[in-house]
Amino acid sequence: MKKKLVFISNMAAPYQVKFCYSLQKYFDAEFWFYVKREQDRPKWWEIPLGDKCRILKFSGSIPYVGYYSFGVFAELLRFNPDIILLGGFMNWHWLILKWAKIFNKKVVIMSEPLRNVKSERDDSNLLLNRDTSPQLINKLRKRFFNADLYLGMGKVAAKQFVQEIGFDEKKVSSTMYPQDIEAYFDHPLRTGKKEQDYTLLFANRLVDRYQPLFALEVFMLLKVKYPHLKLLMNNDGPLKSACLKYIEDENIKDVKFLKEIDSWNNMHLIYKNADILILPATYSNGNGTIIEAAASGMGFVVSQNINHMQKYAKNGENCYICDLSTQSFVDAISNYIEAPELLMSHGKLSRKLIEDRKNEYTSKEYFEILERYGLNC
Repeated sequence: MKKKLVFISNMAAPYQVKFCYSLQKYFDAEFWFYVKREQDRPKWWEIPLGDKCRILKFSGSIPYVGYYSFGVFAELLRFNPDIILLGGFMNWHWLILKWAKIFNKKVVIMSEPLRNVKSERDDSNLLLNRDTSPQLINKLRKRFFNADLYLGMGKVAAKQFVQEIGFDEKKVSSTMYPQDIEAYFDHPLRTGKKEQDYTLLFANRLVDRYQPLFALEVFMLLKVKYPHLKLLMNNDGPLKSACLKYIEDENIKDVKFLKEIDSWNNMHLIYKNADILILPATYSNGNGTIIEAAASGMGFVVSQNINHMQKYAKNGENCYICDLSTQSFVDAISNYIEAPELLMSHGKLSRKLIEDRKNEYTSKEYFEILERYGLNC
């Protein structure tokens, strides 16, 4: 008989909703969320939840408390899960952990690396550590010390859990977030264009640490040599007005913001109609847009400040990984434009490297991790 598993997290992100149904092969799984959609996410992020996913009752988010649900404990009694996966070291998850131990449930805490930041707009890559944040580190360790497994989203997080927070190394592992990339593999590989009218894609939200203004500067420099070049940009984020002002001040042509996406299931078509992804991030824990671009068979040019790319991004083989200078990005993108056969060869290799990020493989990996740590017995 399959074990009952529940995953509890902040928002009904579409890739998590879809992953829930992939997990049904291995678990009787339900996914519960505190809110359907964060205010900073577009309306088209909302997808049907089906019968295995739900928004918790009497839930939301408030200052100092964070996410909460007064209905979660009734749901736990109803579903009676064997395994509880908690997305993040939230205050409310501490209460769920205490409940779970009373009822002898297995608990997994899942988290990205914990950064020393105050908001999403903070582009710092400084991780929480015992020297700079001893009180917070101690509180996390004391509150969550009796979880059964700490699952870092990548090895950087797993290392932090052991070396900084002090969790038992025998109870720490790592994996990656699921991705919804199956449709991307149907895209055609990119080929040369006579008028060099290639389309660049800045797919990430318009926030400081992804540097959309840097991307616009790179595009402006490229347009001098390649006048038919186009740029597609994400439409959401606090730097939208700054981007519009930069475009107007510098009189940059052929920039389009992605306002017309009507559903999550059609988002992949944006990648299908683009050729080269650009991401000059100052920090990212392993960006989903890179995975999507690789599955789509695009070229991609990204910064060296992105975690967990080693397996999927081979500099000069299927992408270009650059330092944060505009010239390095201009040169790398020019390589694709001047030698378009690279788009074909890079795209083919990317798809081979990224194959195991499909949900059918990710769900099997999660099952094997929980089995390896004795949580699925």
